[in-house]
This record gives sequence, structure tokens and C-alpha cells, in this order.
Amino acid sequence: DKVVGSYYGMAVGNAMGLSAKSLKPETIRQLFGSMGEFKDVSPLIGKGIKHFKMRGLYGCQTQSALVIGDCLLQNKKLDPNKISQLLIKMAANGPEHYLGTFRHPGKGFFQSISGLVEGAPQISEHNIPDAAFLSMGIPAGLLHRERPEVGIHLNIAIGLIMTRNLCEITGLALTGYLASRLLQLELENNSLVFNQTESILKDAEMFCQKIETQIRKTAPIIWDQTPESERRMLEQTIKGLREQWKTSFNELLSWVCQNASERHKTKITSPAQSHVLSLLPLCLIIVLRDYCGFESTLTNVLNMGKEAHKTGTLVGTWAGAIYGWHGIPEPWRSGLVNGKEIRIRGEGLFSRSFPKKAKDIYEMELGLTLKEFEVGKKYSKKEIPHPFNIPVHSKKGTGVKDDG
Repeated sequence: DKVVGSYYGMAVGNAMGLSAKSLKPETIRQLFGSMGEFKDVSPLIGKGIKHFKMRGLYGCQTQSALVIGDCLLQNKKLDPNKISQLLIKMAANGPEHYLGTFRHPGKGFFQSISGLVEGAPQISEHNIPDAAFLSMGIPAGLLHRERPEVGIHLNIAIGLIMTRNLCEITGLALTGYLASRLLQLELENNSLVFNQTESILKDAEMFCQKIETQIRKTAPIIWDQTPESERRMLEQTIKGLREQWKTSFNELLSWVCQNASERHKTKITSPAQSHVLSLLPLCLIIVLRDYCGFESTLTNVLNMGKEAHKTGTLVGTWAGAIYGWHGIPEPWRSGLVNGKEIRIRGEGLFSRSFPKKAKDIYEMELGLTLKEFEVGKKYSKKEIPHPFNIPVHSKKGTGVKDDG
């Protein structure tokens, strides 16, 4: 129930968050009131929403995690070449303004996927901690939930396919570990034992140490190219978060912004902005500060807007690990597009075997992307031009959305 809840929660949070992507909290209140359900954005195109997203359909955060999950279950050993080949295939032959089958990628995700080349592994050009790949750590975390050390090795290898940014790779591996760690929490009298929170944060802090120690051994070039000031950033941030934990909610969020601004060397005014050191701690706060059930937990983070598609993915995953499949409201379970396939893949991660009835991921995702494209064409005349239209792998796919 909990492993499936975590994987399903990932997709639910991602799909719900896409409607609030790039929006300010006050805009969300004005347009939607609250993000407590899957939203139909079609009447709002050009009136606060820039681009169409199909109601209840997840985007590239979940899609990229599904790629990893399918590869891990179908192959006994991790093969970075097979992952790269599938990602390259997924990024080809999609409709106009899509990155192949991938829906609503950000610029960092787009550039990393576009830079993949079949054949010998190479060092990725992506080198920003923009939280583009954190969800790709979730499948290995859930699959090896009882052996987190195995998850470290797998997730470092996965991270190195996508990025050479130390903080991003550490965040990816930590995201997967936290999914497995939160599976262990048990509800007692409808509330969790609050003193477990400090234990979780301490474990996360120590896990960051293990990740970076392993990266230093596995990828010494990446380690040597990383400035001293950018090493251990996530570990130190989790430690600081633990030390600040008993302050008020607003003070904690202010600390997250200040800490992330200093370490990332850029001004961060909202913890929901797209930086590993703001976004990941925010999601931990939302999930662990008040144990208020899956629905309220996810709604709270989505109401903050900004990178809601990313925060929704993390919070959905972690809250799903705590509250399980049955903790997700039934209208959300039934309202998720392609929910059956997500569920059987979650069951596959639990049983550690690829489900025989699962559809081919490329055909499945291409069909969903084409469907969204066809429905969205009705509203395309209202759409605001895309910020970047860059040629991708296929002749059919002429650009990609980085949208709100």
C-alpha cells in the first residue's frame, strides 16, 4: 500500500502541480481558490495561464521517473546506455512544441535530454542545481527500500547521466532515500510520533555524507571540478534545517530562502523557486512539520505555486510513502490520467518484478502527449508564444514548452 502510494502520489502531485506551475500564490487564489483538486485550465488560457495542460495528466518529472523505474525492473543490472537510449527515444517524434513524448520540461531538463548521445557515456553539460532531475531518484529508492546503500550507487549513476552538478546528484539520491525512509513511519492514533522528525532529518544529513563520499570515489572528475564551497551544501542545509526546526513556520521558510540564496549565490525570495536548496527543504517542511494527511499536505505546497509541478512531485511521493495508497483521496486516485499504469508499476517496484500487463512506456507516453496536443489545439490561438523554440531530435518536434 505504501510503495504504491508513494509512486502514485508522485504522479498525482506532479499532475495537480502543473496547473499551478509558475503562478504566484495570490494568482492561484484568484484563479482557483485552492489547489485541492485537478484543475481544468482551458478557460484560463490567456487569462493568467499561458499554456494548455490536460486535466489530471502528469508531466516530465513523472515521465522521467517512469523511464528509470521501467529500466530498473526490466534489467537485472543498471545499464546507463539503456537508460540513455530510452530517454533519447522518448525525446523524439513528438508533436510540435513538445520534447518528443516529454510534457512541459524546463530548460535544464530540455538541454540535458537534448545533449544525450547514443554510445559511450559522456559528462553532461548540465551544471545547475535546478531540481530538474530529483524525481529520477524515486524508483531506486522504493525498489531498494531495505538496502539504501544499493540505492546510492544506482542513483549516483542515474544522476551522472543527466548532470555534472554535485548538489543536483546529491538531491536526486536523497529524494529516493527519503521515499524509502518515510515508508517506515507508522500512524498511531491518526497522528505520527513527532520526535521521529528529528531522526529522519539526522538520517538525511548522514545520507548526504554517504552520497558525496561515494561520488568522490565514483566520479572523481566531477568532485574535483566542484568548488570547495559547493561541496556538502545539501548536507549542511539539512543540518541547518534541523537546528532551526522549532522556529515558527514563516521563520523557517525565511531561513530556507536566506540559506539557499547564500549557498547558490543568487537571490531567492520564495522557497518554491527552482533550486535544490530551497525546493527540497521546503518539501521536507511541508511533509514533516504537520502530519495532516495526504490531501492537506499536498494542497498546502501546491497553493504556494512557483515550481508547483516539482514540489507536488516530491510532496506527493513522500506523503504517499507515509499515508499509503488509501490515504490518497478517491477523487484524486480516479482523476489521475493513466492511473492504472502508474499503479501496476508501483506494485512492480514493491514485488521487484516488471508487471506483465504494463504497456510499452514509449507508446504509452506518446499516445498521452499526442492526446494532450490534439485537445490543446483548440486553445492554441490564445496561447502566448513559447520562451524557447529549439529544434530537438525529430523533425516533427520543433520546439518545447517551458510554460506557466
